[in-house]
Amino acid sequence: MADLDNILQTEPAVVTAFSALTYVANDHEQHLRLCDLLEEIADSLPDRIDQRQCVCAATALKYRINAHHQLEEDVLFPRMLARAAGDAELQRVLQRLADEHLTDEGHCDEAIELLSKLSRGIAPPNVEAAGYLLRGLFEGLRRHIAFENDHVLPIAHQVLEEDDLEALAAQIRKSQKDRGPEPACRSPH
Repeated sequence: MADLDNILQTEPAVVTAFSALTYVANDHEQHLRLCDLLEEIADSLPDRIDQRQCVCAATALKYRINAHHQLEEDVLFPRMLARAAGDAELQRVLQRLADEHLTDEGHCDEAIELLSKLSRGIAPPNVEAAGYLLRGLFEGLRRHIAFENDHVLPIAHQVLEEDDLEALAAQIRKSQKDRGPEPACRSPH
């Protein structure tokens, strides 16, 4: 069973250049825990739905995924491209990942709507479609994260310099400040 109290747990507010890529990797780990939670919810359809799980998953999708994508697209990817100037393959890979972010965000929006209804005890009109939606989301996220962990982060470690990492850390701190504390996972009742 997913650890609901830690599904929204964030890293400490003080992120430095030294810890910026570790923060990104830890964020990936947190997203994988979210995928596990989404899988538990999909497996519980239609009769064993835990409304608190649905609240936690919807909240995590709303507050974590887009912020992480924005961090990668606004700072990490451009800094990597600047350091690996002329690497057409890296440019194609990072563009593909950015395109996947758009697709994932659309699926997240649909999943948030579904999870919000499930958290209020509203059964989906088509249980198979609901399960398919959740499975498509968590399977796609897992593949995406695995690729970033196996390929993008090692390249980032190789090419990024201290000023790049400080820019990444500054964006993480700004994002945390702008976002404020994330809501706790509470039952809708």
